[in-house]
Amino acid sequence: MKHLHNIVLGLSLLLAPPATAEEGAVFAPLSLAEQGEQDFLATREALMTQLAEVSAPEDPARAEVLLGLAELHLAWMMRPEAAGFLEALDGETLSGDAARRHRTLSLALALLDGGAGSDLGQAVSWSVGWGQGQALRAAAFVRLGAVAEAARLMPRTLESLADLSPAIQAAVLPDLLEAALEAEDWEVAQALAAQFPDHAELRDGPAYRYLLARASEVSGDLLMAFDGYAQAAQGRDAYAQRARLALVRMGRETETLPGQDALSLLKTAGWMWSGDALGREGAQLLAEVAAEQGDTDTALWALHNLLRTAPEEEAEALRAQARAIYGAFYAAGAAGEIDLGPFLEGHTRISARWRFDPGFVGHAMAVPQRLLDTGMTALAAREYRALREMAQTLERGGATAPDASLMARLRRGEARALLAGGQADAAVDLLSGYADDQGAEAEALLVEALAQAGRSDELAALRLRAQDMDLRRSRAVALYETGKWGAARQAYLEMWEAHPQQFAFADATRLTLAAYQAGDSATVARAATAFPALADLPGWAEIATGLGARPAEEGPLGSDVMRLSMESADRILDAVTKVTDVKESQ
Repeated sequence: MKHLHNIVLGLSLLLAPPATAEEGAVFAPLSLAEQGEQDFLATREALMTQLAEVSAPEDPARAEVLLGLAELHLAWMMRPEAAGFLEALDGETLSGDAARRHRTLSLALALLDGGAGSDLGQAVSWSVGWGQGQALRAAAFVRLGAVAEAARLMPRTLESLADLSPAIQAAVLPDLLEAALEAEDWEVAQALAAQFPDHAELRDGPAYRYLLARASEVSGDLLMAFDGYAQAAQGRDAYAQRARLALVRMGRETETLPGQDALSLLKTAGWMWSGDALGREGAQLLAEVAAEQGDTDTALWALHNLLRTAPEEEAEALRAQARAIYGAFYAAGAAGEIDLGPFLEGHTRISARWRFDPGFVGHAMAVPQRLLDTGMTALAAREYRALREMAQTLERGGATAPDASLMARLRRGEARALLAGGQADAAVDLLSGYADDQGAEAEALLVEALAQAGRSDELAALRLRAQDMDLRRSRAVALYETGKWGAARQAYLEMWEAHPQQFAFADATRLTLAAYQAGDSATVARAATAFPALADLPGWAEIATGLGARPAEEGPLGSDVMRLSMESADRILDAVTKVTDVKESQ
């Protein structure tokens, strides 16, 4: 923002009118010092009486009285009232001394403006050459952030202060002293500081204490600066707020202020001052310190308040800062660094303000995963579903860009929670129609869900896109265990063909049994030839009697042989597993 002020100021100075040789040709001499010493009520009453006696609006006497009232109220720093009297006159219809006086009073009012917008920059440019207003110009430069320009005017500033009323002097002295301190013009700074006790509103006030502390800090006396800032911070004006921020800034730079003390001070500052640039600076500092101290709630509260009034060019940076803070909270919760109760409570508070932030859902997935790890399957599934529905709503509303990867992760997480909770049918319904586009993990979950739900027909009809061996094996085993012999035989054959090096003894055994039940003696013979070690397994001779070659004329498999095969299958597979483990260990 400071750079913007400088740009505005530079443009205004380029457009400034040329200074004339005689000040009187452009500016009218004002009697602000005299007006400030008079009895305000008596003088105002006299002028109002004169105004009432003037009947014609075009009467020059009326303009004279209104200008006198404007000057009187300006001298006593009643700026809205002074502006009202000036607005009662049409500056375009005035001429001569009245026009110059109207223009000069309007310029003085503009230079005393507390803001730092384009009007103030224009007033600075149009006041070039106004000797009586040098102090006003210098103070305006300070409010614009152009301290170097203010410092350049310092020699004449001290002289022009005498032309101002006490009320106006009290209004500009803090700005002028600040400029002198920043320029390290100690002689001028000392002269300005000596005038503070002459004004009751400045004497020992926050502005005086703050600026003396600032002088101590600039000169290197940090202990005196800290004490001065602490005294100034007891006030309630803008300088008291600046003192609080200075305490925190200096304490962090010198590592002399504990983090919790800085946090408490900034919380107090946030409640005592807000709504302007100083309030925003305090809120930003509060967010940083709170995040450092692990106070996630306070940090996010401060950033949320900043976002309410932040311009668009600043808003994204604030959102990114908030994202990093609540992202760290969810990461700590996922790692078990936060107990489950506080983790869920924190999640509730964060979601109240940040659930519509584009990064929220991705980070908040840590909550249902933590619930699932803890065994709270129903709660985990419900939380996954809530996050998925929220993400879908944000996408439909255009608040976030479509994120297929995020939606897939949410769907898989919900499916895992449903399966862990024994809700296989619900998991099938969730994944059906989506697993094909979500990779091997989703297909594996669908296979598991179909197997758990006993939906063997759908499992047999399922065609996997992924070429993963483990996924193929999961489907084949599920088909085998549900008694879909033909589909199981086909699944094992496809697996054997696609991954011959990974086709294990257990796979060959199930293939043999499935082929036997399906009446495929050729596959039985092929498996026995490819895996001769099967003959060495305990129990193989028993089942080989039923699986061995038999005369073709014997016809279909007898029920006794089939029952023998089924009863032997589990013993054989157990033996295969044990032998495989022994061989791998050797």
